[in-house]
Amino acid sequence: MKQRERKRDAILSAAADLFLESGYSGVSVDAVIAKVGGSKRTLYSYFGDKDGLFSEIVLRLCAEIVSPLTELNLKGMPLREALELIARTFFDVVLAPRTLALHRLVVAEAPRAPELARTFFAAAPATSYRCLEEYFKWAEGAGLVTPGNAYRRSAIFLDALTADFQLRCLLGLMETPTQEERQSLTNEAVTIFMKGIAVDAG
Repeated sequence: MKQRERKRDAILSAAADLFLESGYSGVSVDAVIAKVGGSKRTLYSYFGDKDGLFSEIVLRLCAEIVSPLTELNLKGMPLREALELIARTFFDVVLAPRTLALHRLVVAEAPRAPELARTFFAAAPATSYRCLEEYFKWAEGAGLVTPGNAYRRSAIFLDALTADFQLRCLLGLMETPTQEERQSLTNEAVTIFMKGIAVDAG
């Protein structure tokens, strides 16, 4: 990696930690420079300004967060097995402390920076939905599920898993759910979905 790329990467890593810890308004360019070294001129040459830096960090964190989902290969799996696997992976992704911190950060800044909010949604939630959407498209072609809107089904299934746990974690109303709690909710969601769209629920 060239020196310029290493420096840029170091700035992004340091600034990401600062933003997640202190929020957008709680981090100054001076604070980033103090942590990583260098000069404002260097930072501005890479990112333009603080907003440019913040946008790059959100994209970087989204890619990091959703990678366990985008790396899944669900095609060819039976419906129940695929749903259980993506549910386990999805819980690990959305309930991770770093993911929750990013979610809070983007929601807090969304009124000020709606384009950033759109970028976040496309790079994280919508990307997660598309991972399952591709499987549902394959499963429909394979005769495993009834015809339907694969994207909408993906959103309904994944949102059913997070609507309770994720919101309470975001609000600080609960600690990370246990594996037993996650599995119990997964079992309910998978059973309901199997009865709803499976050609042969077995």
